[in-house]
Amino acid sequence: MSIVIANAKVSAGRDDQTRDVHVLIEGDCIADVLPASRPPPKATERIDASGLLLLPGGIDPHVHFNTPGYTEHEDFTSGSMSAAAGGVTCVVDMPDTSVPPVADRAGLYAKLKAIGEMSVIDFALWGGVSGNSFRTGAWRSQMKTLGHEGVVGIKCYMLSGMATFEHLMPLELLEVMRRASEIGLLVALHAEDREMAHKLTATLTTQGRRDARAYYESRKDPVEASGMAQGAQLAAETGCSLHIVHVGSAAGARAATQFRGDGHDITMETCPHYLAFSHEDMERVGSILKTSPVIKNKEDSKFLWSGLADGSIDYIASDHAPCRPDEKSTGSIWTDYAGISGTQLLLPYLISEGYLAGRITLARLVRASSTAAAERLGLRGRKGSIERGMDADLVLVDPKAGWTVKGSDLLSKGKLTPFEGRAFKGRIVRTICRGTTVYEDGKGISVSPGFGHFVRRSS
Repeated sequence: MSIVIANAKVSAGRDDQTRDVHVLIEGDCIADVLPASRPPPKATERIDASGLLLLPGGIDPHVHFNTPGYTEHEDFTSGSMSAAAGGVTCVVDMPDTSVPPVADRAGLYAKLKAIGEMSVIDFALWGGVSGNSFRTGAWRSQMKTLGHEGVVGIKCYMLSGMATFEHLMPLELLEVMRRASEIGLLVALHAEDREMAHKLTATLTTQGRRDARAYYESRKDPVEASGMAQGAQLAAETGCSLHIVHVGSAAGARAATQFRGDGHDITMETCPHYLAFSHEDMERVGSILKTSPVIKNKEDSKFLWSGLADGSIDYIASDHAPCRPDEKSTGSIWTDYAGISGTQLLLPYLISEGYLAGRITLARLVRASSTAAAERLGLRGRKGSIERGMDADLVLVDPKAGWTVKGSDLLSKGKLTPFEGRAFKGRIVRTICRGTTVYEDGKGISVSPGFGHFVRRSS
């Protein structure tokens, strides 16, 4: 079967410059990209994209879909459906919220068996080394095994609240980074200074504080900035390729950028909630904005936008981690769940508040939402761009259509969103994964769970 997407507007790869093209799809792949000045090629199906923007399928490189494990919060079917409705065609799931965690071959195989017939879009996986797995002594061989099995890299925590996936101590993290450098695996790091955060938390809880501002005060900078600087220093010492996840700190981003300027292989991601909100918003609305790391100041948001615009912040991720509504209202900020339902709003937010608001160019939108993550995570041979031979992962967007965010419309199990009632511009019209429409506006999901494939990191 062949499909032609006719008269689409795509990024020309520089600033806001565009090209009008016809995209021919044959089977799973893009067969050709032709100038729209020529008649569209013949195909079994024609999609008229006049007036629409065509983007590479979004890649959400940081989600917690929880299967197998905490599926009362989210599972791979509902999570992937939510992602597809937001223009995402490939997610990369984290290892720590699975039971068992993806810290060895057994955990990876258990994960793949559980989710094999669940996803409506393609997916890749992170492996991990936790404090738990480090102390078993088998982590070195298991890291290499996970790499051979195609995980995109190894996730580690400097500060963790999970009994099943504990943090690494600094000397342990140093050993993991050294091993990752030896075998050529990327390390993804949750970078917060554990000792500093624990001391601040103990002081505040002793004072009887349990309000939203107390949580901010327990995790505000220099907690994240110190963690990022430490992580970057360890990467520099070991020659490890490091990716710092969910960056919310301007000071930390500056420190990491300095190490990168010295020639070290360090990348960063940020999230919509760090771009859109400040701790004052969390104090106003409460735990719906509780995340880890904590949302910080307006100055941090402004700096992160500038980093996303100039490329010093490499790409954007959702850190999708929803929960039941009652877990956001336990009566204490310390026991309220930390996490946001984010994957369905990731690309729409960046289109509306980034590109269409003039904060980033169209070329940066494409890199930040797809291409840069594909390159960094070893998916570039198949994902991340509109080119001949690539997977036909595509998103059609109506840039003139306005809409209002409603949590009830999210396909995730998590219906709570801090963006409730926010007006966005630019609507996802159609999401295509490997040449098949998986979501269409007004019609919903159009494929069955199990359509999505596991995508291995290329060497």
